[in-house]
Amino acid sequence: MNAGLMDELVTVQQFTTTTDSNTGEKLQSWSTYSTPWARIQEAESGSENVDADRREAKQTVTFTLRYDSGITTKMRIVWEGKNYNIENIADLERRMYLRIQTELVQ
Repeated sequence: MNAGLMDELVTVQQFTTTTDSNTGEKLQSWSTYSTPWARIQEAESGSENVDADRREAKQTVTFTLRYDSGITTKMRIVWEGKNYNIENIADLERRMYLRIQTELVQ
């Protein structure tokens, strides 16, 4: 893998729960975990599902970035203002890179 191909800056976010100090209410939000450089590979064609007479189009994007053991499938990636749920993570070249398959959240 040529590291020079990782030319897009993305944000990896994790889901967090905090407690409001005034009301004691639990607040759920996404916070930034890291902002790595990544190689972006968009699928040439998305997939389509028909569920209960409703069509759903899915756009898949693969992000390749430097290895980080803290990234899990419970996180998401933000790229160009769009949110992508992490579906699968593959370790490449003996923990040198991660190939992360995602799905666009509409």
